[in-house]
Amino acid sequence: MKKSLDIFPALLKIAPAGSLEDFRALTPVGASPEGTRRLDRCRTVVVNDKLFIVTDSPTGPELIFREGVVELEQSEGIAHIVTETGKILAIKKDPNCGCGSRLRSWDPFKNISFATDS
Repeated sequence: MKKSLDIFPALLKIAPAGSLEDFRALTPVGASPEGTRRLDRCRTVVVNDKLFIVTDSPTGPELIFREGVVELEQSEGIAHIVTETGKILAIKKDPNCGCGSRLRSWDPFKNISFATDS
């Protein structure tokens, strides 16, 4: 299992498919296309070309978004992602510390059993 991105706490924007000519034009702060959603204080992980976005809820970490990754580029502290349905994401580390969040210890493989040869 290859973890290619793990940002916590994360500040991100998710833009609709086809809303930008160049997916790298989306920034986590500032102007964005219509229909763009913004999230903060979340954890963003990409493992084996699958994107997981998790937020803290009253009952603990909650997976709110999971989708395959078609393209991932990282530069100047910002990760840009295009998902299999064409959604565009821009993610950077949130300047807030994330203190007290249960997301720090969240593991996307916590409930997966592994088979081993005897």
